[in-house]
Amino acid sequence: MRIRLLMLSLCLIMACSGKKSDERITIRFWSFGGLPSMLLDERQRIDLFQQRFPKIAVELSQKSWEQKRELIHTNFSSGTGPDVVLVHANYAAEFGDNGYFYPIDRFADFDSVKKWYLPNLIEATRYGDHYYGLPVNAIAFILVCNAELFDEMGIKPPTTWSEFREAAKKLTRDRDQNGSIDQYGVTLMGGDRGGFEYRLAPFVLKAGGRFLSPDNKQVLIEGDAHVAAVQLFADMYQIDHSIAPGFLGYTITDVTDQIAGNKAAMSIEGPWYPCLLNDRKLNKKVYLVPVPVPDHLAADYDRAATLQDLAMLAVNSSCKHLPETWEFLKFMRSPEADQSWVTNDFGAIPVTLAALNYRGESKCPNLPLFKHELANAVPWPDHPQMIAMINNILAPYCEKAIIGELGVAEALRIAANEMRAIIGETR
Repeated sequence: MRIRLLMLSLCLIMACSGKKSDERITIRFWSFGGLPSMLLDERQRIDLFQQRFPKIAVELSQKSWEQKRELIHTNFSSGTGPDVVLVHANYAAEFGDNGYFYPIDRFADFDSVKKWYLPNLIEATRYGDHYYGLPVNAIAFILVCNAELFDEMGIKPPTTWSEFREAAKKLTRDRDQNGSIDQYGVTLMGGDRGGFEYRLAPFVLKAGGRFLSPDNKQVLIEGDAHVAAVQLFADMYQIDHSIAPGFLGYTITDVTDQIAGNKAAMSIEGPWYPCLLNDRKLNKKVYLVPVPVPDHLAADYDRAATLQDLAMLAVNSSCKHLPETWEFLKFMRSPEADQSWVTNDFGAIPVTLAALNYRGESKCPNLPLFKHELANAVPWPDHPQMIAMINNILAPYCEKAIIGELGVAEALRIAANEMRAIIGETR
């Protein structure tokens, strides 16, 4: 009797084991933001993955880019988050530090996968001793110039701050002669969901400024570069009146509409901008050039830093299917997959060495510019609270200084002290 029961138990175990091996695994993937052509390529790539791995299903959910931080915090802390997320690489620090993201360097073949990427880009996914994602696409911030307005006035894209300020003044005018300004030299994102500091930071970096010390223990935003950059924008807003007055509430849609409608001549954007104009069928020619440098650094125009941003695919530390999820990440971010950023114009820059050095036909006319700027671009410091400090402290106080609610030095001093309280700097 005991032998019969034992044999029956073994049969049940084997049956259950066989059933599990035939089950289809589901990987939940949250993708935040993206242009229509980019999202289409993403879905097509997922379909190819499922064809290659028929026992792995990928459940894709498109989420709002503006809500990514809140959604990750809420869902990962409650254990309801997806297996994979597409996010800013900056979040490697915040979400790697609090244990939400799985260290992908624990996978056995990570060292060979790491070699696919431009070294400074894969390093942007690192926090402490671990890497928390595979790079998806890179961003270097540049100056967008409305070609029609520049050509109409016979103005060349500026290379120095004085040229930038002078061009903005000339391009601020009353086009229809009704007594009110209807065209501004500069438009900026200033909405409360982030974006403004990403437009100001390139000017700080071009001037040689940094935000935190290399060890993240000192706040550096009261330095000369920060003061000069914020003062430049304050003077342009308060004295020249060449920055669109409603910028505090502008979203990317507002900025794009102003450029396309000849209501503004310049903005600070990334590689998505021409694609964004085309996707909306706005048919607007623009010149893309590096962000201008301070006049005394004119000789450094071709090598001064700009702001680097990066998207990455990260894995939930609570993921129950780690091997399969790792295969999904590698498939989505392989050099072959990355090459589609070159052979199509998706408004982003490739991240693998193979794609960046692709010798075939490219549909990214501005790739050489962004490749050049990326070589010198600098990411935000990898402090876990850096993005929160950017959005909640640095941006609001810089905006107050630009519109004149606070003096520049005072605004930066207050912001610096609030940041010091967060990072625990002792003076």
